[in-house]
Amino acid sequence: MLEECSGRNAPPAALETRGLSKRFGELQANDRIDLQLHSGEIHAILGENGAGKSVLAKALYGVNLPDEGTILRDGRVVVIDSPRKARALGIGLVFQDFRLIPALTVLENILLALPDQRMRLRRKVLTERIAQAAARFDLRIRPHARVRDISMAERQQVEILKLLLSGARVMILDEPTSLLAPQEVDALGRVVSELRDQGLALALITHKLMDVRSMCDRVTVLRGGVVQVRGVNPAGLDDTKLVDAVVGRRLPQVRSHPRQPVHDPTLAFQAINIDVEAEHGRLALSELTMEVERGEIVGVAGVSGSGQRELAEVALGLRGIRTGGLRVLGRDVSNGRPAEVLEAGAAGVSEDPLATDVVPGLTVTEHMALSRLKLPTRRLGCDWRALERQVAALPEAQILKIAAGGRQVTTLSGGNVQRIMLCRTLAGDPGFLVMAYPTRGLDLANAVATQDLLLRHARDGAGVLLMSEDLDELFLLSDRIIVLHAGRVVACVDPEVAERHDVGSLMLGLAA
Repeated sequence: MLEECSGRNAPPAALETRGLSKRFGELQANDRIDLQLHSGEIHAILGENGAGKSVLAKALYGVNLPDEGTILRDGRVVVIDSPRKARALGIGLVFQDFRLIPALTVLENILLALPDQRMRLRRKVLTERIAQAAARFDLRIRPHARVRDISMAERQQVEILKLLLSGARVMILDEPTSLLAPQEVDALGRVVSELRDQGLALALITHKLMDVRSMCDRVTVLRGGVVQVRGVNPAGLDDTKLVDAVVGRRLPQVRSHPRQPVHDPTLAFQAINIDVEAEHGRLALSELTMEVERGEIVGVAGVSGSGQRELAEVALGLRGIRTGGLRVLGRDVSNGRPAEVLEAGAAGVSEDPLATDVVPGLTVTEHMALSRLKLPTRRLGCDWRALERQVAALPEAQILKIAAGGRQVTTLSGGNVQRIMLCRTLAGDPGFLVMAYPTRGLDLANAVATQDLLLRHARDGAGVLLMSEDLDELFLLSDRIIVLHAGRVVACVDPEVAERHDVGSLMLGLAA
């Protein structure tokens, strides 16, 4: 294990774990973890999904009580058995899914989070404190704006400000850049740098090596709940060594050879000047025109709420259009019937499979029966054993290593559910694939395997409409990238020549 030594006379860490372990049933989520977070430093905690990062963060914040080991705050052993105790010790956690109430203003959300109940009645004083803290830490805060009307980056800054006003001196940020455009990531980098310079200890949980390189002073790598690299300056490790530490083996390159275009006159997908309504009569998509050719991967870039979800639902017939026309594999599907879209040869992975695709009580094999596979029959019904063997023989099932056919899907982790839904979508060789965040929740190895499968299906003639919150993934896989802003296509770029920051500016509406 790689480890960085500290001097004998160094001050105690702001927050430290010694031999911290946590088990859930047979799963050893954290195994004797030693970690030191120092004041005035940004410490990356890097690892694939299931590596134990979130479990560790929740132990430090009092959500999970460790089975073994100790936690020290400024060198003193403490017991953190609740988030309230963590906050009393000056420890704060910014969750990946923000804990804000959209209908309330920024000021009202901060009021609810303050430990000082008397401050809730002194809004003028709190507004002044917000302005002072925002100026000190380079935060852009609009106290009287409703949370539902501000961007993801602004919501994140509100979460950070909540912790600061609550007295946090140790701050844990869980995947803070996952929903941000490049310029917003730069702004976050400036904020966390200012927090570090003001003496806070920061832990940055991330799966992006670029975040580690650009923001962090030290990095600890977890794999399978065990520390592989502890407290090392990331400048001393190249990306290959870091990735090897994360996954435990060398990963293949996804794009190992140039793509071969598939010449087919039938478009996989065509949207012609469509308008799509969202709630309250607002247009989620406006005058959108685009095409996806056979054998082509078209990426969709945009900050959260720009229309990606609605576009995916429209492409699969799950949401109707107000005006315009739609065609899937040469078939007119403007009426918005899912059955017609599926019959035309489309399939897709939704943005949130756990919420929309999983049927309680059904097994893995029974979920696979809902795919495009031709079901084996026996007497009056499906031959389930034959189907289970058929599924197990699928290349996608073997590559993604999906769970056994008899397992109930609702008992599986999010990553396992995602792999099952990917396998179900890709089975039967659909001609048009709608992939909404296909690698979300996957560890690094399965993410690479999924990316390779999408490229294979494109080479075999499928058209792919790809939504991803990871701009690097869009640049890696896409033949073209369309950029959405406020429900409109503002650009179509070539990832071979486009710059990421230029695409980020388009996503934010800063460039035309």
